[in-house]
Amino acid sequence: MVDAQTKLAVSLVIGPRSQRNAEALWSDFAQRTDHELPTLITTDEYRVYAGAILRTYGCPQAAPRTGKPGRPRQPRWVPPQDLVYAMVHTLRRKGRVVQVTIRRVFGTARRLAQAVARSVVSTHVNTSFVERFNATVRQHNRRKARKVYTFSKDLEQHLAMSWFATVYDNFCRPHLGLRVREDGHWQARTPAMAADLSDHVWSIREFMDYPVIHHALVSVPDQ
Repeated sequence: MVDAQTKLAVSLVIGPRSQRNAEALWSDFAQRTDHELPTLITTDEYRVYAGAILRTYGCPQAAPRTGKPGRPRQPRWVPPQDLVYAMVHTLRRKGRVVQVTIRRVFGTARRLAQAVARSVVSTHVNTSFVERFNATVRQHNRRKARKVYTFSKDLEQHLAMSWFATVYDNFCRPHLGLRVREDGHWQARTPAMAADLSDHVWSIREFMDYPVIHHALVSVPDQ
């Protein structure tokens, strides 16, 4: 999960694309951001995202009583008024993208247009920021590269290296698009600096020496 403006990778769940992992990803993102509703959410067309987002930010609404005998119906989840979510659908032919369409899932067309207009990094709905992050991480972490001999043979090692590459990208790697001009000079900035989580570019030594609270590396594999 990547913030488009700061390019900060906020949440990461390792495992197959499944409803269980999608719900774990959005739950983790909401917890890390104090459940503050994002201005605009964009994803690819993976269908389980809509349900995961709705269960993360929505509110259960009791079903009306029918007056008939039997077990009452389960409450349905209702999105908040300010939730704006759009999917990007890509049509491919022979491995090439030939058409891109936008599907609005939650929120009105007016709210979607307003959210895009307020963006300082893009003029249209897209998933280019997270795709760029994925491409960069594959360059830093060869375990994620496709069709290579460096693939992970052990899940725990794969989890550790995935988080290592993510934190390195957040704190140690300056992004050209995030630099700012101060006193006639360009100042390099990392996503953590853009998000006000750090005031300098971390070195690898500083990153490795930083004290952290250890939590067991957890994935959510399908059963």
